[in-house]
Amino acid sequence: MHSTPVLAPDTTIAIVGAGRLGGVLARALRAAGFGVLGPLRRDDRMPDADLALLCVPDSAIAAVAFAARPHARLVAHVSGATPLADVDFSIHPLQTFTGTETPEVFRGIGVAVDARTPEALAVAEQLATALGATPFRVDDAHRAAYHAAASFASNFVLTVLDAAERLAAPSGLDRAHLAPLVQQTVDNWVASGAASALTGPIARGDEATVARQRAASADVADLFDALATATRAVADRKPRS
Repeated sequence: MHSTPVLAPDTTIAIVGAGRLGGVLARALRAAGFGVLGPLRRDDRMPDADLALLCVPDSAIAAVAFAARPHARLVAHVSGATPLADVDFSIHPLQTFTGTETPEVFRGIGVAVDARTPEALAVAEQLATALGATPFRVDDAHRAAYHAAASFASNFVLTVLDAAERLAAPSGLDRAHLAPLVQQTVDNWVASGAASALTGPIARGDEATVARQRAASADVADLFDALATATRAVADRKPRS
């Protein structure tokens, strides 16, 4: 092992965790010129490396970090929610992965980083940059809120889209019909924010139409009610013409 982790072509990075992100990161880091070991399974023998990058479930980080510590100069995890208690730094790509992506998936995205030392922070930032991403710092005090924001922006959006798809199906509509609406809504949100982009009956104060929608949404009534309440709060912030 090198005495100091310098990100260079001969830097070795052990990827521990053979799930979706582990595989994509391994391909991307190899494409960036690093010597990548893995992705390894958690029960594989840990090789010596400059860096050990743990792509394992949050509940396994402490044990795997302990096992990796004798074999790596720095140990890191890729969790967006777990603090740094057991690792030297973290690097969390703010993106969703299926596991089939090419290395280009990291280009232009944001990557949350944090570290326990300036040296480790520099390594985290250089890794993000080497992937073509833009690093930004999120410390332990804000990590849970940051990760919740990511869930709202991705996981919960899929929950809402699934409900929309199921409600539209009896009319013969499918994802292809709904996708342009979703894409334009996201574009409008990026351009001006939720309050300014909001349209529809709640934004117009048309409660009779909202009631008809509610009646047609019996299968997802609880979700409809929660979202309608939250959307009224967004509408209250909408600029008045």
